[in-house]
Formats: sequence, C-alpha cells, structure tokens
Amino acid sequence: MKNVIVTGANGFIGRTLVKSLLEKDYHVVAVDIRFDDELNNDPRIVCVNVLNKALSEIKNSIPKADYSCFFHLAWAGTSGPARADYALQLNNVKLTCDYVQLCKDIGCKRVVYASSINEMETYEYLQSDDIEPSGGYIYGTGKLAAHLMGETVAKMNGIEFIPVIITNIYGVGEKSARMIYTSINKLIHKEHCSFTEGHQMYDFIYLTDAINSIIAVAEKGKAFNRYYIGSGEPKPLREFLLEMRDIVDPEAGIGLGDIPFKGIDISYDQFDLKKVQRDTGYINQVPFPDGIRMTAEYIRSEINGSEI
Repeated sequence: MKNVIVTGANGFIGRTLVKSLLEKDYHVVAVDIRFDDELNNDPRIVCVNVLNKALSEIKNSIPKADYSCFFHLAWAGTSGPARADYALQLNNVKLTCDYVQLCKDIGCKRVVYASSINEMETYEYLQSDDIEPSGGYIYGTGKLAAHLMGETVAKMNGIEFIPVIITNIYGVGEKSARMIYTSINKLIHKEHCSFTEGHQMYDFIYLTDAINSIIAVAEKGKAFNRYYIGSGEPKPLREFLLEMRDIVDPEAGIGLGDIPFKGIDISYDQFDLKKVQRDTGYINQVPFPDGIRMTAEYIRSEINGSEI
C-alpha cells in the first residue's frame, strides 16, 4: 500500500482528496487542526492534530513509513477579511516551507503544493499601473511567495516540488463565501445577486475533477512543472453566471454591473491548459451545467434538512 500525507485534510477540498486517495488504496496521514468523525473513525486514516504544535512535535506524530507524496492544502484565511490579514498569510508562507523541510526529515521525496489562480492575479497586478490594490492581494502574495520559496527550499533539499494552480473549485459539500456557493444559495432563497459586468475571463472546475487531476499530477506529473487545474475552457465570467442562473432559477434577475470591476483580467494564455491531460492522461468528467445542477440539489437538500 502506498503512503501519503495530506495537510488541510478536514477542509472542503481536503476531505474529498482523502476519500479519493482511500478509494485508490492509499494509506493516508491526515494533518489538520481539527477532524470530524468521518476522518477520526476511519481505521485507514491516521489523524495528526497540529494545533499549537511545533514542527518537531508534528514530525514525531507522523508514523514512520515510505511516503510517496505530501499534499499541502492547508491554508488559513482563504476567504473574507482574513485574506487581508498579512500576519496570517505570512505564517502560511512559513508553514509551507516548514512542511517542505519536514518532508526531507521523514524521507518523503515529492510535494504537491496547492496554489490558487489568485497567485497569478497578484503577479499580473505587479506588472500593471493605475490599479489600486485590494486586500485580496495579500492572500495572493502569500500564495505566490509560498510557491517560490517552497519550491526553492525543496530544490535545496532534494525534494520534488509540483505546484498546482487551482482555478475556482465548486461542488457538493461546499459551504463557503466563494462565488458559486453563495450565488446559488441566494438564487434559491430568491435574493438578489450582485456582480461586475463579468467581461473578465474566468474558469471553474467541479470538485471531483479537481481532485482527480491533483492525484494524477502527484502520480505522473513532472517535478518543478506547474499544472493548471481548471476546465481548460475559460470564458467571460458573465457567460458562466447566466448559465448558472438559467439552471438554478431561470426567472431570476442577476445584477451584472452592480459592482465596478477594479481588478486584473488574467490572461489564460500563460497556462498550458491541457498539460494535465497530456502528462497524466486525465480528462475532466463533469461539465459546468452538470456540476451546477448537482451543487444546487445539494444546497436545496441542506436547506430542506435544516427546516425539518
């Protein structure tokens, strides 16, 4: 049996990654600051609580084994005001480098680092003028810094490092302040949704496709190559939003243009959008309309359950 470590294992993405790894007969060491019963009670999982623990204590809590990959998903402050908390985001950067060092200490030779499309937004902002920074750039700066510093620390210590640049993930099980979940929730409750004009380019990927892509990259990806995790077919945001509206509530009005757009419009030409498919053979399975239908059904079931 192959052994792996997953940080952020109790999060929205982490729990699905752990479940998928177990289905592929991996033995998983789950690392987080808290765990739900599903993780705690599964005999195939070793849960390591890292709350207020030094790196040496974490190392001693990880069973000795031959680990094939370290999936680093843990990141505090991914949404809301915490994205602008520079102390929190700087600590995320340090933690990434510490975990790479931990890999050397326990003999794990490969790290998959989960970064964000916000990293690229921040990079493009730095090359632009006459645009005022928002608090979200502190989060993006943290992701960018952790990518470069973590990768460099890995190279210095003989560790293979693979960054995955994840676009906007959505899907069943999510409860967050991110766009798809909050928008579907508002549409279901007949609340008004406000957006920019939506001319900026965007991309979305359903949760299971993102997870399967990440695992495929861990197994077959090339070290020190970045992999774009998305549908591979970006288009103007308004097209996604109108498609979502038509599926969830065709009669709803949505406020395209309610919010002025003051950010950076990312050029997706900088990504090799088919690199995952070419290097690993994995092809996405869930088109955007199907993913929206499943997510809306999940949110409705959650709402109905809470009303019982």
